[in-house]
Amino acid sequence: MRRFSEGCNPRNAILDTLVIVIILSVLAIVSVIAYNAFTEVNADIMADDTMMSEAQNISNDLHTKYPPLMDNLFLFAFVLLVIFVVISVFMLDTHPIFFIVTVILLIAVFVVAMLLSNVYDDVMTDATLAGSANMFPYMSWMNDNLLGLVIGIGFLISIVLFIKYKG
Repeated sequence: MRRFSEGCNPRNAILDTLVIVIILSVLAIVSVIAYNAFTEVNADIMADDTMMSEAQNISNDLHTKYPPLMDNLFLFAFVLLVIFVVISVFMLDTHPIFFIVTVILLIAVFVVAMLLSNVYDDVMTDATLAGSANMFPYMSWMNDNLLGLVIGIGFLISIVLFIKYKG
């Protein structure tokens, strides 16, 4: 019977970190842009006299709950993705000789993390999105410190990847 980890490439474990970084960066940018659009729609709904007050109250309530919901969802997704990657990496059988390849791939992931952090910063400092970006403190902090987080995750994955070598 074939084991789950047979046939898996140990280099893919580090690339999982890259997937986490890209998914979360896109989620953060899309969430802020969507909130900015929802703010404009909500303002139009509130200004419309033909709308029923119940519809206005629902829209205003959703507008109020959106930032903390998406911000906490972002943090929850980050924690779950890191746990998933650590568990999946632990299931791989690797040899310590792959450590060199792991370090090279980690450097590439660090460069991508720096670039995505800069992209987030450039997008969020735009005048139209700056006010909306302040409503998401977890997203802002995590993307401002993305390189440090990715370095920590990368070294955690490297340790878990090679800690169980049995010779």
